[in-house]
Amino acid sequence: MNRYLAEAQRLLLSGEFTAAAEQCRKSIAMGLDAAAARGLLADCHFNFGVHHNRTGGLSDQAEAQFRRALEIDPRHADAANNLGAMLLLKGQGELALPHFRAALAQAPSDVRYAANLARALVQADRLDEASAALAALAKLDPANAGAYLLCEAMLVSDITPDAGYPERVRESIRGKLALLETQAHAILDPLVFPTTYFPLSYHGAGNLDIVRRLAALHLRWNPALAYEAPHIREWKRPKGRARLAIASRFLRDHSIGNTSRGLVERLDRSRFEVTVVRFEPSRGDETSRAIDAAADAVITLPPQLNAARAELAAQAFDILYYQDVGMEPLSYYLALSRLAPVQVTSFGHPDTTGIPNVDHYVSSSLYEPPGAQDNYSEHLVALPDVGTLAYYYTPKLTGPRPTRDDYGLGDVQRLYLCPQTLFKVQPQMDALFDAIVERDSQATIVLIDAGHRGLRPALERRFRAHSNRMANRVRFVPAMPFARYLGLVANADVILDTVHFNGYNTTLEALALGVPVVTLPRAFQRGRHGLGMYEAMGFRDLVAVDEADYVAKAVRIVTDPAYRTHCVERIAATRAVLFENDHFIRTTEAALEAMLAERSQGTPH
Repeated sequence: MNRYLAEAQRLLLSGEFTAAAEQCRKSIAMGLDAAAARGLLADCHFNFGVHHNRTGGLSDQAEAQFRRALEIDPRHADAANNLGAMLLLKGQGELALPHFRAALAQAPSDVRYAANLARALVQADRLDEASAALAALAKLDPANAGAYLLCEAMLVSDITPDAGYPERVRESIRGKLALLETQAHAILDPLVFPTTYFPLSYHGAGNLDIVRRLAALHLRWNPALAYEAPHIREWKRPKGRARLAIASRFLRDHSIGNTSRGLVERLDRSRFEVTVVRFEPSRGDETSRAIDAAADAVITLPPQLNAARAELAAQAFDILYYQDVGMEPLSYYLALSRLAPVQVTSFGHPDTTGIPNVDHYVSSSLYEPPGAQDNYSEHLVALPDVGTLAYYYTPKLTGPRPTRDDYGLGDVQRLYLCPQTLFKVQPQMDALFDAIVERDSQATIVLIDAGHRGLRPALERRFRAHSNRMANRVRFVPAMPFARYLGLVANADVILDTVHFNGYNTTLEALALGVPVVTLPRAFQRGRHGLGMYEAMGFRDLVAVDEADYVAKAVRIVTDPAYRTHCVERIAATRAVLFENDHFIRTTEAALEAMLAERSQGTPH
């Protein structure tokens, strides 16, 4: 090795990447050990990219350094993998695929590369290829084979391709779970490739049997997930304040933060000591700051499951209230353990968990249909006459009201806005959109495209398959900051609520601005939020009884000025019950006290 390369190696090890790269270039220019020098130069750029990635996140500088490393050495597997990982985190799984494949070509047995390829295939909705990749991973990494096989069993498209898909995919899942139930596999670390049932919740079908079986397999293949905190067996109901933990990754400017903030702020501190449990460090936004300021204590869990579980157990809480189980993996795997005598979840992800150690599910009597307990593995606690499961601060439009021109919609005569995430737009919405544009020749359906995971192209393909007429009358606008989004809502003639999985924050935001929302209740709580809000308001005019009524109400609001004025006035007169209402806080306090009493008496749920 020549002196330039020796010096380059020394500089690289000391973190002086720019100086190390210069020594490599000198060696190449002088024709000394050119191949080795190019390889080391690629390492310099790779390490520079890692440095930028650690200090700046998904920065352009980091991406440029990884790309430069690959230009110098196309066989640099780590640079290809890191570049793919950056694209994957940006929601660009399709673009990440060739980089993971290139990395695997250099190191076919590297579990990191194989796992990232599988993740990219899932994100790109190439589920058949993802299935094969996960099966290969199970053989490559037998210590975590169970994690890969459960994920493979639960593969579900984010955008539902057709009306028959929900039943087909459930039949497939049940068959795969039945096979896995006859097998024995290991799950050393479930977070290495976490399984989710998240997309199933949008289909308008029940998931209780599936999620129960999923939880049971996790517990069988990794018994440590059923860990019990030391204080549980000797626990007695506290004589003073109960120690309550409110836990989530999303206690920030997020729908979960919006619905959690008032609970943290307004619970009676003579009865409850409230600790906020964050699954990631605070981002410092307004909602995060307000929540942390109101809490009696704040803890941030480490990202590793065992360490997070140990931290929660050491706190010896009386009640552990997960704001959302199923939105992300850490809450799911923590909830499998018994870390507090009373463990609760609610509508942050409005579906049952199937987890034996989650005791109660907090909902509203106005959201639940008769016999709703049959939809839950948890004991259903339906708070009486609660229009919103939050002490919800009234959203307000500040500054000058934007115009439709500000959103590229200046030519839209009648704006039917459906502002939900695109995976909520199930195939049943296609027929509703089509009927609306058929009845109103001036209608434009507007959706919001957040630009992630290729959801829009898949949805547009489904729209085209249903009706070119409807597809041609749908417009997309990009995601935008919250204040600008409220301006868009204010410009809508009507809000079209999604069936099967209603809006929640979006409905409250629209009603706060006096914009009518048409809703069609379905069989499960997540499809009845709009109904519950209108029930609390005592105004049911915009609650449809069937699909034809939904279309008729939406079109009448937009085309009949007098009727729209009536609806706007009634909303303005009755919506106060949904905002900054302590009834939710008081009923929640009573419910939590009852849970503690039941637990102390050993009363079965």
